Amino acid sequence: MRILNDRRGAVAGDATKALTFDIVVTRHDLRDEAAFRNTGVLDLYAELFPPNERDAPDDIVRWVLSDDVGERREFSVGGRKLSYCLDSRCFILRAEGRAIGLGFFTYDHASELIYCNYVGVAKAWRGGGLAGRFYREMIEMLDALFPRNIGVVLEVEPYDRDRLAAVIGDLERTGVRQLAADQQTGIRRLLRVSWYDKLGYCFFCDARDMQPLVCRSPCLDPSLLPSAWVGAEENYWLAWQSRTGAPSVEGERGGELWQRAVAAIYVEILAKSLVDDDPNGRRDYWDYATALVAQTLQRAAMTEVRLARCLDAEGSELLSRWRRLAIDPPI
Repeated sequence: MRILNDRRGAVAGDATKALTFDIVVTRHDLRDEAAFRNTGVLDLYAELFPPNERDAPDDIVRWVLSDDVGERREFSVGGRKLSYCLDSRCFILRAEGRAIGLGFFTYDHASELIYCNYVGVAKAWRGGGLAGRFYREMIEMLDALFPRNIGVVLEVEPYDRDRLAAVIGDLERTGVRQLAADQQTGIRRLLRVSWYDKLGYCFFCDARDMQPLVCRSPCLDPSLLPSAWVGAEENYWLAWQSRTGAPSVEGERGGELWQRAVAAIYVEILAKSLVDDDPNGRRDYWDYATALVAQTLQRAAMTEVRLARCLDAEGSELLSRWRRLAIDPPI
């Protein structure tokens, strides 16, 4: 457990009573399912992320408490022996013992990368720098847990700059305060990118135009009919943050790191763990997922990859225009 002191009032208008904030971690402070669920973290998870972005709660419990515990797992697909070694941890920020923030990370021993599955803080608690402090504390704890790690990688949903510029322009001209669902989605993506930028993340970019490389994620549900897998794929940008004190990644090493990150996320963490649940029944899924990853890697094989700040000049201008509107959508 890590204690964070704070002097906010426990109720509105009470500026004298200090709150107690702490961070607890699975398999260190929380060792069983009941203790994990009793924090309220799964309710918070459902509050922070829409259904299409959420994993099944039972799967999360299994990953952080019993499956991904830093032990090598082996299985066979079509006579080929495969193995992987993951360690997943859920960090929970609590106020007076109740979850108000969460971070779910997976360390892949093969690549020495940490993958950020989810991170978020309840909307009412995002002011005053608490979210950023929570994140930095988690990174310190991860560095202690996994001293060989070289950094953190995460998926970011792309936003359409032209579409957002049109939406913000309409709001500026009309003074309308309500956003349609798809408009909220676009703004939410921009705000997430701005937060990652503030935390020091960089995008993997094509050096020719410095636009983020697009990565195609396989379908996450092997139980669907194979004909439905393609329709359930998603495009992402990948963001990277080197371990504190590690040398910067430039030039050709950016391409090597891109390849390493893609393989870690979509083969070592995703495909292997899903297929390990049913190696015989999911052989077709293994072939599909690994073929899609190979296509992603091949498309970027001859590309010069450079790292650049998540929020470029155009994104920063969109963010400034949005903030001047003073509209507060759910994030």
